[in-house]
Amino acid sequence: MCVAARLPHHLVTTTGIRGWALVLVVVVFVVNGAAALARAPLTFAKAHRDGTSLSRWATGEAKAWLVTSAFGALLTLPLYALLRATPAWWLWAWGLFAVVTIGGVMATPLALRARSGPLAPAAPALAHRLRDVGRRGDLDIGGGVLVAGPRADRRCNAYVVGLGPTRRVVLEDALAAWPPALVDQVVAHELGHWRLGHTARRLPLTVITQLATFAIAAWALATAAVLGWAGVAAAGDPRSYPMILLLTPALALPARCLLAWRDRAQERAADRFALALLDAPADFAAMLERAADEGGAARQLSPWRRLTASHPPIDERALACTRSASII
Repeated sequence: MCVAARLPHHLVTTTGIRGWALVLVVVVFVVNGAAALARAPLTFAKAHRDGTSLSRWATGEAKAWLVTSAFGALLTLPLYALLRATPAWWLWAWGLFAVVTIGGVMATPLALRARSGPLAPAAPALAHRLRDVGRRGDLDIGGGVLVAGPRADRRCNAYVVGLGPTRRVVLEDALAAWPPALVDQVVAHELGHWRLGHTARRLPLTVITQLATFAIAAWALATAAVLGWAGVAAAGDPRSYPMILLLTPALALPARCLLAWRDRAQERAADRFALALLDAPADFAAMLERAADEGGAARQLSPWRRLTASHPPIDERALACTRSASII
């Protein structure tokens, strides 16, 4: 609607604002405000169902608009500076995204550690069981088995962290309370990701996909039809902001689907690793059931959600487990 109504154009003409950076900041705030107004009936209906007062709902929406717009402006200003500075803006933007992606992968253990909160050593019996699981797969978890403190959202997760040949296993508090045989299956799955080198293998495809996406974006933003539709002569015009908001998810969708396909393939490979390592398909199936009942894992996915889901649905994984058991 902002593009069709030429809202940024009318805004600049009416206010007489000059300077591309200032125009961009104002356009970001106004377009985000229009988005907030479009969502208002839905957010108000939800707030009413939850018993939230009108004043509290309005205050929350105003704060969300201010924060979202401020961050949007901070992130968008460097992009438009590149768009205006060089036709090779997409290479510079890709390089920045690649650095952020690689840094994010390297910082993942720290992020997981911060999210988990205080850690405590697992009960000796549980730690011994999981070390034995590691030994069966010729994997050293000499870094220890730790349990994260209780959380309000009661996550049922586990992950493996550490550098070099030695790793440590971290269990969320809710998962540590599961029957030991089911915890073994979860940890075997996570050890499968480690043994199969999934983290390292994610990076090349991710970075290459980002490069392709930026190249396609550069072509689209230089197309006369796209620029004419937005009513601008160049993508670096701040008034193109709502057009870029519309194009971004459309251009990123193929990359999302490709990377999600890779993630699902890795999840299936980790499942097969756990099944081969412990040779207990009944326990693995029981673990999947518990993951659906207590962990919130989706049993089924719509065709659209399946395209971008990082994990196969539980029912599909359980069926693969049943087939594996029949082969064994």
